[in-house]
Amino acid sequence: MIINRIIETLLSFVKITIKSRPISRHSFKIKNNSIVIVGNGPSARSFLDKVQNNEPMFDLLAVNKFAIDSSFSIVKPNFYLMHDGDFFTFTEEIWSNAKSHPRVNLKPEFEVWQEQINQNWTNLLTQNWGITLFIPKQYEDTFIVKKAKSSGITIQTYNYTVTKGFQFFKNFIFNSGLGMPQCQNVINAAIFQSIRMPVNSIYVCGLDHDFHRNLSVGDDNNVYESVSHLYTKDPFKHPLMHADGSGKVYLRQIFNNLSKLHSSYFELHKFAKFRQVTIFNITPNGFVDEFPRLGDDVLFNN
Repeated sequence: MIINRIIETLLSFVKITIKSRPISRHSFKIKNNSIVIVGNGPSARSFLDKVQNNEPMFDLLAVNKFAIDSSFSIVKPNFYLMHDGDFFTFTEEIWSNAKSHPRVNLKPEFEVWQEQINQNWTNLLTQNWGITLFIPKQYEDTFIVKKAKSSGITIQTYNYTVTKGFQFFKNFIFNSGLGMPQCQNVINAAIFQSIRMPVNSIYVCGLDHDFHRNLSVGDDNNVYESVSHLYTKDPFKHPLMHADGSGKVYLRQIFNNLSKLHSSYFELHKFAKFRQVTIFNITPNGFVDEFPRLGDDVLFNN
């Protein structure tokens, strides 16, 4: 075990030396000592309805394609985070015409995904209340991020350099922003960035994580997923294929990734305790058991 930790620490140190760069932290305008991360699971709808009818006593951090939901311009999140490269690695032509994305040739259903990304960016670029956008540093010079900067959005970059090893080493690297735990989804990254903010409490809603319930295997032996999100009316069913066109995704790969996802929550919980930050899961019936649960009523006076 100790030998493994030594090897992980040394390998992480090498990766950080090669890949990571010092990060300048903006002076965040945190109005409260707590922040709510709004995941895109359908269960977040009830929480957002309450936000619209009450004076929030917390800051809001939204993720991924939340901006295409009608509540975006109503609840006005202070912070926003996008982690996946799909949100950044496209040209101005693709932003104007989703059909022109090369991946549409491999996965025709990707056109819908890119259309949503385009609309998401359009709504972000036209918001008028001021927002801080967190993005991986590697995408800082992409076409769309430059456009965001010119529109007045505050861009905060972060190093997505997966760091493992001894806990004291990870705590030091996480604190410095030179590395992160492995993030299998955007909520992992959002929790990490929130832990590093000057807050005492983090609440997470829309953390349904019922991926396994939405899987099916067709007669063609392909794995299909029916994806339900806060911002869509009907589930989006599609075969799971590798983005590089190398073939289908197998169940063994899916469940391995789910294991990594929950392992990341474990790492984040340890880092939060080190920072003396408490994370609460306010998602009803969600499939995350790492954080203590509360009802979202604790966040409202009524």
